[in-house]
Amino acid sequence: MDRPNKDNLLDQVETKINQGQFSDALSTLYDGLNRVRTHSSAEEWKQFVIQYREHAVSHFFLQEPLTRRAFEKPLGYAGDPVMIDFVYDHDRAVPPNARSTEISEILNCELNRIGHASYAIRERKHILSRKINQTAERVVNPYILSVACGYLREALDSSAVKNKKIGKFVAIDHDKESLSVVAEQIKDFGETIHASLMDLIFNTVPLSTFDFIYTAGLYDYLPDSLAKKMTSKLFELLNPGGRLLIANYLPDTPTLGYLEAVMDWWLIYRDKDQMQELIELIPQESIHDVDMFVEKNQVMIFMEIEKVGGG
Repeated sequence: MDRPNKDNLLDQVETKINQGQFSDALSTLYDGLNRVRTHSSAEEWKQFVIQYREHAVSHFFLQEPLTRRAFEKPLGYAGDPVMIDFVYDHDRAVPPNARSTEISEILNCELNRIGHASYAIRERKHILSRKINQTAERVVNPYILSVACGYLREALDSSAVKNKKIGKFVAIDHDKESLSVVAEQIKDFGETIHASLMDLIFNTVPLSTFDFIYTAGLYDYLPDSLAKKMTSKLFELLNPGGRLLIANYLPDTPTLGYLEAVMDWWLIYRDKDQMQELIELIPQESIHDVDMFVEKNQVMIFMEIEKVGGG
């Protein structure tokens, strides 16, 4: 996309805003940013993001509650548990403590309608809940570990959790506020641990072994070297026959232009080959199977690694 067309995108969006066509303005921006990102080099895209931030329309879209929270990062990063909760409960008008206006609700409704990432985040929760249930079907009273657990909402949807078929559920996160929420949810059958990634990698956290370990959004922020070390460490914590599930955003999906330019939400993306590289530090003879799949919205990829052994 050449420079005049890039400029025209923002002017076109501004015209729609001035005409009161707020939903159309957002959808035009969303689709246009995807096209610009797709047809730009990495450096050209960064320059366009700067251009977007300097344009008047950028301030308008910060009225959308999800966009504003991601951009402002009150907990230091985008995609925090409060924001993810809001994506899950997308029928709610605004997140807690956010000011509701007619424009903010219109923009939020439209972003939920067209935003591929929101659909994928909700689907990821359903996948995690199913995996928890499947673990309880193959192992009696399984031990389960969630790393970078957030608010652990997937556990609330799990029939295995509701029917008390979990032996022990351990939730690890760096955020004490998140853990306080989780502690109440799993108080009868689980444990929360306040720890960093380095605590895990360098064995400063005493942990047992587990039948299922998973992490939802962590790897979107880990460079390859750290991701490989984390994968190896988590695999070590599996019981024979245990499984490790890792989720990651795919590269070049339609949602990334809006995430990066408007939300200032930059992630590390991986395709199938790049996910496969994450197991390089694990002895191959210890791996029984590696299963890769993409969720139905084609935004996130999952890798499940099964350890040798088990019944």
